[in-house]
Amino acid sequence: MRSIKFKPGETILTEGEDGDSAFLIVDGSVEVSVGAGKQAKAVGTLNAGEVFGEMSLIEPGPRSATVKAVTDTECIVTNYDEFIVSLQDNPERAVEFMKTLVRRLRHMNERIASMHPAKHGLRALFQDVENSLDPKNVDGRRVDLLFWPMV
Repeated sequence: MRSIKFKPGETILTEGEDGDSAFLIVDGSVEVSVGAGKQAKAVGTLNAGEVFGEMSLIEPGPRSATVKAVTDTECIVTNYDEFIVSLQDNPERAVEFMKTLVRRLRHMNERIASMHPAKHGLRALFQDVENSLDPKNVDGRRVDLLFWPMV
């Protein structure tokens, strides 16, 4: 683990880039956004004591959001290999880590549940269509091919 400092406006993580590390904010704050360019939308601000990039510690891969420093920010960075070793040395850390993941998953579920039904996306649209039609016969035609499994 190492400490790293960021200036206001500096990008720490970029959505879509590969990642294998997470950041614990020691001091300062960061803004989390999703989307690029004019489509970017801020989804939250994190402060001292909070973590971001944590999904990469479970499974390294593309970042799901962009994170930028809002103020002068100091973070402790840990990578996947360091994280696994630290969990073996101190299994209680795994519980705290899982609590963070569960808290964020609950928050996301609440946000999705509060969305207007028309804004649930393509998956919901297909499910609504599937629920409203007899998949065996629409206008005298079989339409089973329209209803592939959504995973």
